[in-house]
Amino acid sequence: MQYDPIKRSLGNVFNKSPFLRKTFYQLLDLLLLRAWHVHKELKSWIKQSPTSPSILDAGAGYGQHSLWLNRRLPKATILAVDVK
Repeated sequence: MQYDPIKRSLGNVFNKSPFLRKTFYQLLDLLLLRAWHVHKELKSWIKQSPTSPSILDAGAGYGQHSLWLNRRLPKATILAVDVK
């Protein structure tokens, strides 16, 4: 299945405003079990991380995990990159 047309269509809708983008990220977190596992691992990492880490989110996708990390580590420097 080709995901690029789907991602493009969703991007056209949800990138119209920051509110819609944040709503989309919350929907992804609710609908995808993978997000639950990622957040579980990130929470355990945060407990032992420095207060202002430098983070590279390689393969950031829509950026929902970068946003999640930024909310929990506001002093962190986050560089999120994706191939597309």
